[in-house]
Amino acid sequence: MDNNFPFSLTNFLKLVFFETIYAKYDTSPQPCSPRKKSAGRSGGGDAPCMSDCSCNSQKSSTNTVCDRGKTGAGVTGSRTDYGQRCADKGSEDLPDSAMNPGLLRNIHNAARYRLPQCFEGACVSVKQKSNSNWIFGHSMSFSSVSPGGYKVLLSYVDKQKPIALPYFVMEAAPGGQMSCEVRVSPTQATRATVVAQLAKGELTSFESIIDAYFNTFTASVIAVNREFIALHFLQALTKNLSVGAEVVARGRTPELSATSAAARWVTDDYSLSATLGNRGLDLCYARALKPHLTAAAMLEVGFAIRRAVATLAYEWRAADWTVRASVDSDGLVGATLQRALGGKRAQLACAISALLNHPNDKFRLGFGVTAAII
Repeated sequence: MDNNFPFSLTNFLKLVFFETIYAKYDTSPQPCSPRKKSAGRSGGGDAPCMSDCSCNSQKSSTNTVCDRGKTGAGVTGSRTDYGQRCADKGSEDLPDSAMNPGLLRNIHNAARYRLPQCFEGACVSVKQKSNSNWIFGHSMSFSSVSPGGYKVLLSYVDKQKPIALPYFVMEAAPGGQMSCEVRVSPTQATRATVVAQLAKGELTSFESIIDAYFNTFTASVIAVNREFIALHFLQALTKNLSVGAEVVARGRTPELSATSAAARWVTDDYSLSATLGNRGLDLCYARALKPHLTAAAMLEVGFAIRRAVATLAYEWRAADWTVRASVDSDGLVGATLQRALGGKRAQLACAISALLNHPNDKFRLGFGVTAAII
């Protein structure tokens, strides 16, 4: 088993606990598009996005239950299709009557959001709320697999509207590594995101994303370094059916350029999405079995590498805890438990992760605690 995991402990804790610490859980559906209210938590439409700044994420392993896109099929995202923070979630800036399908890179979120984000080792994270909208945090991680150590986190969150724009987060380590993500809204219907990484005084990575929302369709332009640029388009044909396309152009490796078509059928109870291109096929299905239980199935087929991966997952969510688990055809079984602990002067939360690789007979366990001091 490859020992690299796609998410560091610090990034996982930010991803898991942002809405736990800064926003009370709401059992009502939360839209991922600023124009359309969809049943994301119930399995239909775009699932609610988790906050994530995976600027220092490890390279994806070919044997992790945490990462999708193993076969190269599906649409291109900035980092992960299901991990991006949805800063415009719940926005009322745009008319509710607009039939907007959301973003193409989130087309599989209803299923992929149910995958557990497994990690290894231990981490303690403390965030200090101030009288202003700035939040200062510290994290200490210990791991024998991924790099650990001490990190400082600085973020900007509007106390009155925790999911509103602008959004800013910066993470720095004593060794000189630093990452920064900024998201703004140039106009009422556009979102712009910039992500930069620096190491030893040099810019090592730069990503820029522009999303545009219209009444019945969305468009995106994603550029990563000088490696590739992706163009996305997603059109809502009816209330339930959306179709789209993606074009990815790579400068240094033109042979890896790709085009793909996408479609999604969504109702209040289930979501069925598919992407098909010259590099592969991606099928995702999610269905709400009970008010708090959602099951998902995913199939990825890579034409170039002649590989297929099938995955089954579920999510059980309550007011104070969330359980996610999955098993795939590679013999990987993973699960995470996230629990809000409460507290008077500090809001506490913890997470437990377990990952079992049956073919290699290897097991990884992770534990993390986050405290937000009020």
